[in-house]
Amino acid sequence: MKISHEAKVGTVAVITIGAFILLFNFLKGTALFTSTDTYHIVYGNIAGLTESSPVEINGYQAGVVQDIKLINDGSGLILVSLSVDRNFKVPEDTKAEITTTTLIAGMKIVLRMGQSREMCHNHDTLTGYVATSIIDRLSATLSPLEGNITDMIIKLDSVVSALNSVFTPEMTSDIRSSVSNVSDITSSLRDISENEKDELMGAIDDLKVFTAMLSANSSSLDSTLKNIEEISDAVASADMGTTLTSLRTSLANLDEIVRGISQGEGSAGKLVKNDSLYTNLNNTLYNLDLLLQDMKDNPKKYVHFSLFGKKAE
Repeated sequence: MKISHEAKVGTVAVITIGAFILLFNFLKGTALFTSTDTYHIVYGNIAGLTESSPVEINGYQAGVVQDIKLINDGSGLILVSLSVDRNFKVPEDTKAEITTTTLIAGMKIVLRMGQSREMCHNHDTLTGYVATSIIDRLSATLSPLEGNITDMIIKLDSVVSALNSVFTPEMTSDIRSSVSNVSDITSSLRDISENEKDELMGAIDDLKVFTAMLSANSSSLDSTLKNIEEISDAVASADMGTTLTSLRTSLANLDEIVRGISQGEGSAGKLVKNDSLYTNLNNTLYNLDLLLQDMKDNPKKYVHFSLFGKKAE
């Protein structure tokens, strides 16, 4: 049977239209050869979500966003329809989270699986929300700091201005001179340390010898320290209070005696303070000296001695 030209054209047209529909649905992300369930979510804001955006479950793409419509009731809410592979059982308390596909751009829906034993059915409605993006979190974190950063910049500018006013060219020159002097002093100290290195090493050797001597005589040192400790204990245990009291009493008595002598009391006081006693004593000594001198010059006048009897004078 001969096919007419018109039938051929019609067949080609039908095939072309069918292929176009399949290609269109494929480009929209609709699974062509996989059975799917449709779920609906109502959002107040879809954050740039578009049709054909992926729908993931635990990181695996289980479907796509099939349709996005504005609910025309004046509420401004948006109805999003998802096409999900029927092999995935979705609990009733599952939540559909809109989040970023990458850090830079692109949005997707992640199904946060619930714990309910009841599963969703085709054309059921899920609860949805928009996740806070990293940029929004950074913005929320940095916004309170904006005022503090501004104040810090102003204060830093004031500090820099103050430093500029302090560090004048003259002061900068003085600082450079000071640094140069410190460098010269350091160099001089280095030279001194190199020149006196032998003496320093000798002092260290002497210190080692002294330390060894102390170590060798540690027993004698221990004995000496023990003796000192015993002497300290003996002094501490002695009745120093009574001794000091007696000493104070003796000093008080001596002070009383000295004061009495200075005031002419007693024999010693009269001897010290009375000039007549001194004069009489001095005269007596002078007369005694004259008597002794006369006895020496004229002994016969005072001593009579004869072997043959007394002569008449």
